[in-house]
This record gives sequence, structure tokens and C-alpha cells, in this order.
Amino acid sequence: MVKIFLKLPLFVIFLTASSILKADPYSLANISQYLQNLKILKADFAQTNPDDTISSGTILIKRPGRMRFEYNKPDKTLVLVSAGALAIFDPKGNEEPITYPIKNNPISLILKVEVDLLNSGIVANYKVSAEKAVLTIRDPKKPQLGSVDLVFVGTKPGLEKFIIKNENGSSTSISLKDIKYPEKLNETLFSIALETSKRQRKD
Repeated sequence: MVKIFLKLPLFVIFLTASSILKADPYSLANISQYLQNLKILKADFAQTNPDDTISSGTILIKRPGRMRFEYNKPDKTLVLVSAGALAIFDPKGNEEPITYPIKNNPISLILKVEVDLLNSGIVANYKVSAEKAVLTIRDPKKPQLGSVDLVFVGTKPGLEKFIIKNENGSSTSISLKDIKYPEKLNETLFSIALETSKRQRKD
């Protein structure tokens, strides 16, 4: 049997090894491909805040560069990410949101046009078990801005949870459920300017 194996052409051996690697659903290459191919996501979420309070709502992701967190009552906060900014709209209906540059939030790393876990240097840690994978990413040029833990589950791994860890040591955990991958989402859902204008008209 050993002699037969040794007689196999070298390219067959390489092909077999490559197939084994691709069969691993939690390989870093497969996770990288999942994130790169993730264009639109819609899900319900439960958020555990740094003070251990719980919030819930609906999250929309449209890559590259856009997210929407719409919180349920009694919170009713709206958070939009687009055009390089993160905007927090007060539930009291204040016209102008509080805005921050999204580049200073580590979640921006998965919103980029290209998500290359193998060559970008953003992978800080990667733990794999039989049932899930936990990927920690951060900007290698600005590690002081914090990191994000991404949790993947399933035979075809999908994003189940992400934990944003800020530079001050606090963390916010967001668990997803009823995940869907729509073909389209209206661009107006992510427009900070449009939401601001809408609130101004109400006044």
C-alpha cells in the first residue's frame, strides 16, 4: 500500500491535501471568504452593554461601509454607519446625531471593501473548536483602538456574535438570531443626512 501511494503523481498528492484544507469549514481561508462574500445581512440582535444591561433590535449590514442598528422600545436609539461616520440618533428625537469617525471603531475592519484575514495583519487571535470559531481582529497600526471578537458557528460557518472591545477595557456583546441574507437593501436606510432631515421636518 505504501508503494502504491509513493507512485502517485505529485500533483495528486497536492490536490488531495488542498481538498482536505478546503473541507475544514473553520479554516481561516474559509472564514476570510465568508466575510469577503458577505454583502448584505439582516438579523435580530440582543446586545449586552458594558453595565450588563440588555438591549435588543434589528441590525442591517451592507458591505462595504454601512450598518444600521435600530433598537426596540423603550430604547428606540438609532445607530447608522455610512460615509465613513458612525452616527447615534437620540431616542428623544434630537435633530443632530452624535457622530464619530468609524475608522476609530474596530468594527470598521469587517466593513472594508477587501477583507483579507490571511495577508492584512488584522488577525490578533484565532481559536477553533468542533462547534465554533472565535476570531479576534484589530488594526495593527492602531491597536490602542480596541478589537472585535467574531464568533462563527454552523457547518457552513456564519457570523453568530461579535464582541466589540474598546480601548478602555469595556466590551459590548451583540448576538444575532434569525439571520437572513437579502439580495437588496434600500440605500436610504443607511443615510445619516436623510435621517437628520427627516427629524428636522418633524419639528
